[in-house]
Amino acid sequence: MKKYAILCVLTLIAFAQTSCIIRNDTPAPDCKYNAKTVYLEVKQNEWKFDSQNQQFYTRFDVPEITADIYNYGNYSLHREYNTGLNTAYQVALPQSILCMETVTNGNTTTDVYYTQLVDYILGVGYVEIQVTNSDFFYPEDKQGYLINPEAMVFHLQLIY
Repeated sequence: MKKYAILCVLTLIAFAQTSCIIRNDTPAPDCKYNAKTVYLEVKQNEWKFDSQNQQFYTRFDVPEITADIYNYGNYSLHREYNTGLNTAYQVALPQSILCMETVTNGNTTTDVYYTQLVDYILGVGYVEIQVTNSDFFYPEDKQGYLINPEAMVFHLQLIY
């Protein structure tokens, strides 16, 4: 039993010797990778609607995503809430959000429930963020125009 305990302790020491932590885009001296954080902000009026795919989208040019980072790096995209506040938090994409909209048709009012999916496509030099509602239900204003999704902030983390 003692030899298993010693083996575990030696394994932990070896792991601690070889690990490193990244903070503020600066790797520890023995690390062989870097990190870059890119914030992407979408204002409500910047969403575009793709009638063929029945979804809203926006596209960002992100020159930090080089072919090497795309092929050999790691990336993650999170939606950030309460940006700039002490209560800020992030949710990893894809994100499913349960929604409800009250729809009035003549004298009849109905609550419509649907799921909103926030997802993304990433390629060399760009990120495209997509918002798709289940059953392709998109709320409209009184003039019959689609209401764009709300403004959103995204946190792209690149590790290379």
